Amino acid sequence: MHWVTRVVWGLAGLVALAAAPASAGGSLGLDEVLKAVATAPKLVAEIQAELGKNNLKPGDVVCGGARHGNHWKYLGGGRAAPYECEIGKRMLEIEADRTYFDARGKSLGDLEKADPQRAKTFREDNFRWSWTP
Repeated sequence: MHWVTRVVWGLAGLVALAAAPASAGGSLGLDEVLKAVATAPKLVAEIQAELGKNNLKPGDVVCGGARHGNHWKYLGGGRAAPYECEIGKRMLEIEADRTYFDARGKSLGDLEKADPQRAKTFREDNFRWSWTP
């Protein structure tokens, strides 16, 4: 590949990364995930059943979650769905819809619409999950 082509493709990749919402993964405990999904009793029951099958407690399981980037004035570093937890030999993946709110509790919309400078809190709902294997 010619060096000019490599540079063009490299720049195209950087532009694509800059346009995407900045978030990276980060670890959190299963106890934190359980708090986040508390409004989904079927999911909580499935998690508790899997813990029981493996003789584990929530404190024994470390999960991964999306991390709000530092451009989020109040939420930078905070974790959110999607979550991924290995419980025993099974992997749990959890997706959710996210709505952001300003300091007065007014909705700012979802991840695509919310202003990272004004979003003070967020709520997750409409949880969807899958287990493998």
